[in-house]
Amino acid sequence: MRTTLNLDRELLEEAKTALRAASFTEAIETALREVVARARAREGWAELMGSDLSWGSAEELVEYRRRFGARAP
Repeated sequence: MRTTLNLDRELLEEAKTALRAASFTEAIETALREVVARARAREGWAELMGSDLSWGSAEELVEYRRRFGARAP
């Protein structure tokens, strides 16, 4: 999609460098993908926190997955 935007040039240059992007378009697309991925991760985490899972620690979860794998309910 082609569009016109008013962007802070210094911020765009910094983002391009930070993301090691070859172009401004690549920097913007990469940044947008990262924002969407973070939002999806937050949503997933919120769903997990609201679920009835009862593992006391990450280690317990890993052990459960080792024992039961994909057969887990």
